[in-house]
Amino acid sequence: MGIVHAAVAPVIVIAGVKPSLVLVAVVIVTALLGFVPGVIWAFVAGLMANLLVGEPLGSVPLVLLLVAVLVAGGAKAFGSLVWIYPVAAAFVGSLVADLGSLVISQLVTDAIPAAPPIDLLARSATLNAAIVALLIVPARALVQRYAPEEAPAW
Repeated sequence: MGIVHAAVAPVIVIAGVKPSLVLVAVVIVTALLGFVPGVIWAFVAGLMANLLVGEPLGSVPLVLLLVAVLVAGGAKAFGSLVWIYPVAAAFVGSLVADLGSLVISQLVTDAIPAAPPIDLLARSATLNAAIVALLIVPARALVQRYAPEEAPAW
């Protein structure tokens, strides 16, 4: 997924923003399969994407791990809203990831802190939430078909 994100996401521009395909994948995997698969996806896909794009090293996996923790934690409280929760989690997770990336990039550079571009963050979060809304039904079908019914007891 990190390779797909690095190859496809810079080319796709909708409403002036680029989608975060790794964030979408992490939100869907965490919402459907749980915390541990979400954290694994966040770390591996985030590290792969981070190696292929120009972000500060380690920033993408860090913000994606934070998103996976937030999505898994929110699933405890709002997981019963099975159709709307992943979309809302993608919106909030996108805001958190973008703000985290902005903070990290300002920490590693000597740039003067500026106010975050709220309109770009909102458009990016809306785009990522819309992608999750489009992919949640096929993802649920794949999980129901191929996921094991019981977790191994090791």
